[in-house]
Amino acid sequence: MAIDMVLDPDKLDFDSSGRSYASGPKLFGSLLVLIILSLMVWTAITLSNPDTLPIKQVRIEGDFTNLSPVDLQLLVTDKVRGGFFNLDVDAVRLALLDEPWVSEVTVKRIWPDALRVIVIEQIPVVRWGESGLLNAAGEYFAPEIGTIPLTLPRLSGPSGSEHDLLERFNAMQAQVQPIGFNIKSLTLDDRRAWSFVFNNGIKVILGRRDFGERFKRVCTLIPTTISGRVEQIESIDMRYTNGFSILWKK
Repeated sequence: MAIDMVLDPDKLDFDSSGRSYASGPKLFGSLLVLIILSLMVWTAITLSNPDTLPIKQVRIEGDFTNLSPVDLQLLVTDKVRGGFFNLDVDAVRLALLDEPWVSEVTVKRIWPDALRVIVIEQIPVVRWGESGLLNAAGEYFAPEIGTIPLTLPRLSGPSGSEHDLLERFNAMQAQVQPIGFNIKSLTLDDRRAWSFVFNNGIKVILGRRDFGERFKRVCTLIPTTISGRVEQIESIDMRYTNGFSILWKK
């Protein structure tokens, strides 16, 4: 049996129109994606332009003794490059951290055109050597000589021993203060020998060995054996096994 198929021209036209209609959403989607990408590119270019929302205000915050808020503001302003979105806050922060008296810095953008800079100043607890300072964590920093407070106790020792010397100094102070003394300076020399000076000028030589035992003897000696003659003493040498020697003032 043979089957003849008759093709209806109208039907053919309808199917062709349907396929054309189905391609419409695809074309619309492609155009939408293109528009979105174009907007993204335009936005990126616009925001990267330094003239887009430029920083107009810099606010410096902190409690300062040795730092000048005006000088800090000038330093930050000099480092401000770009607008609100492309400003390099790390560059601003690092520029401030280069200042010896600066301990920590936080930089925040404040919409739409401001910069908030929080600065924490270094707090020195002792001098280190001739031209440096240590904070409470034993961290070294070296500001201008004229800004170093000379009333602070002075520690001296090999490079890298800052933290250990500060810890030992604090422990020594805690032991001599109850007997009415304070330590003015503490030294560990290149031979690893210890010595220190009281605030009344008496120098104590401990040497390289038996630091703890010798220092304990000093703390016992002062309020007992030499209690009434402290003002006449120039130095005390504790480098003896069972005793000490005193150099009297002339």
